[in-house]
Amino acid sequence: MKLREQALWWFKVAEKDLERAKRSLSEGDRGAATFWAQQAAEKALKALLIALKGYAPKTHSIRRLFEELGNNLGLSNEELENAYELTQYYYLSRYPDIVEGLPDEAISEQTARRLVTVAEKIVEAARRVLEELSRQGTDLGAGTM
Repeated sequence: MKLREQALWWFKVAEKDLERAKRSLSEGDRGAATFWAQQAAEKALKALLIALKGYAPKTHSIRRLFEELGNNLGLSNEELENAYELTQYYYLSRYPDIVEGLPDEAISEQTARRLVTVAEKIVEAARRVLEELSRQGTDLGAGTM
């Protein structure tokens, strides 16, 4: 399988997950919105890692993926902190015993919106990098960035 194709698969799934996050948010499902937001960010970052470095680690940690990437994609420090929070809410949205109740009751609408917004910024930044690599005809996985 070619790295270009694999990176695009990851990115297309990231876009779908972002759509799911936005739809869940509009339906008031804050747990699902934060889950899908984290998944969108994770998969967009993995698409970039595959494109730029030829691999993506098996992790759900947004912080670790940014560290592997070695680039903040133009996000501000505040946006990066919000991005790192995605990992916590990923677990919170999946495991009710973490909050000892329903995730939707523990996640405010404001928090869900903030996390969906930062996921959208990550997906859009990844899109710009992937488009630029494509325009340049860069050999994917060659360790560029």
